[in-house]
Amino acid sequence: MTVATQDASPPTTWIQIAQSSDLDGPRPVVPVSAMGQALVLFRDEEGELGLIGRHCPHRGADLCFGRHENNGLRCPFHGWHFDRNGKCTEQPAEPADSTMYQTIKLPSYPVSEQDGAIFAWFGEGAAPALTAAPATA
Repeated sequence: MTVATQDASPPTTWIQIAQSSDLDGPRPVVPVSAMGQALVLFRDEEGELGLIGRHCPHRGADLCFGRHENNGLRCPFHGWHFDRNGKCTEQPAEPADSTMYQTIKLPSYPVSEQDGAIFAWFGEGAAPALTAAPATA
C-alpha cells in the first residue's frame, strides 16, 4: 500500500497504511510505502504488529523476503534478525561475544489496529491513543 509522500512537517494524526486482511495468511508480511519511505509491515508470533525499515542496513536486502520467525524478520542474505521495534537482535556470522548487534536499529514506527484497518504514527513525540479512526490518506 502506498500512502502520502513526505511533507515538510510530520503528520499530527495516525495514517492508515494497510487493512488487517492484508496480513491474513500463513506469512503476515507486506511491503508498505509511506511518508516517502520503504517499510515492511508484519504481525509477529505474539500477534503484535511491527512497521520497520524495509532494507537490511548490512547489504540492503529486502526484508519482505526475509524469514518471518522469532517475533521478527530475519534478513535473507546474512541472517541478521530484527524485532518489531527495528532492533537487531542477532548476527549469526559474528563471534559469540560480539555486541555489535546492539548498535544496529532500523527505522520503526508505532502501529495500531482498529476496525479492520492498520494505522501508523509518523508524528513527533509519543504516539497518542488511537481513539477514533482518522480519515484515510
